[in-house]
Amino acid sequence: MAALLEMRGISKRFGELQALDKVDLVVNEGEIHALVGENGAGKTTLMNILYGLYHADAGTILMHGKEARIAGPRDAIALGIGMIHQHFMLVPPLTVAENVVLGDERGGPVLDERTLEKRVRELEERFKIIVEPAARIEDIPLGLQQRVEILKVL
Repeated sequence: MAALLEMRGISKRFGELQALDKVDLVVNEGEIHALVGENGAGKTTLMNILYGLYHADAGTILMHGKEARIAGPRDAIALGIGMIHQHFMLVPPLTVAENVVLGDERGGPVLDERTLEKRVRELEERFKIIVEPAARIEDIPLGLQQRVEILKVL
């Protein structure tokens, strides 16, 4: 059985700096992984390649055993790959609900506030991540902001 995700021989250079040199990462369904290393070790670079923000100089990404072409975040999202950035990508004056649907690549009609809050409540229930959909991001603590980022990806 093929792994859910495989990154094989991933290399990336920025000028004279070899950021990644033939890195492999294999993730099977149901596994949780942590990338740990010193600053500058290449953790973020590897994830930026997986999410389509950077392009590898060499190597292959496979999803379910088939080569995946990830030219940008839309391709990653279509494959079910999400990313929570090190520095949150929330819009402080907007509500939790507005931030959760902001940038939703699926498109569709503009939703009213009640519908947005309902969608967030459904995510809360499904994933047991509690937030207040009507709260403004600028008014909630950092820990709750992190939950909002997680709900955005889910």
